[in-house]
Amino acid sequence: MPTFDLTLLIPLLAAHFLSDFAFQTNHIARNKRKPHILLLHLFITGAFAYLLVGDFREWRIPILLTASHGLIDLLKNKLSKRPNKELAIFLSDQGAHIAVIFALASVDWATIRTLAPWWQAHNPASYLSFLVFLTATIATTQACGIAIAKALPGMLETDPAKLQADTGLNRAGRYIGYLERLLLLIFVFSNQLAAAGFLIAAKSIFRYQKTNENREQAEYILLGTLLSFTLGITIAFAAKALLP
Repeated sequence: MPTFDLTLLIPLLAAHFLSDFAFQTNHIARNKRKPHILLLHLFITGAFAYLLVGDFREWRIPILLTASHGLIDLLKNKLSKRPNKELAIFLSDQGAHIAVIFALASVDWATIRTLAPWWQAHNPASYLSFLVFLTATIATTQACGIAIAKALPGMLETDPAKLQADTGLNRAGRYIGYLERLLLLIFVFSNQLAAAGFLIAAKSIFRYQKTNENREQAEYILLGTLLSFTLGITIAFAAKALLP
């Protein structure tokens, strides 16, 4: 079994989620086939990796991460032309990025040169804990939101826009999902699992009236809710396991 250096793994994961979600605008995401847009995205990725790893003499790791990120994104650009494969392409893309990060964190860099991040001289536990929570926050909100939006149409074999054409506030469902998964993250980190159960029960009761309306609408809401809770809880426990 490979061992992973958490002082490298956690900063690289944070750099990836910051660059691929928090700091990747819709304009960048839609135009990464253009070389200058892709280079901008890769610069952001490398800059976050360099800064968060914190050893300012160490260029190899950020360069390797950036180069692999670029190759994966180029492959994604070619595959994204295939219709009805959005979820598979998204999951494969993210899985490949994360696999590279785990591979980099499994290398014994000390045999080449010992890493000396600037934050290790201060409070490494607090720094890494902050990065874990930051990464988990981005993953449970933006990353999960994208995955759910790509998953539901294929699961229902219908257009969710038609189901929601006359319901609710603009983008309210997205932000409700963000908040509920963020609350689940907070509850898991603070060992308040009973509160997480209460949140699930409260939303289920609130949505119960939908079962008496359009069946497709009810199934859409139920699937979205269960998928949101499942991803939120899974990521929360995975992030908690990474805490130093």
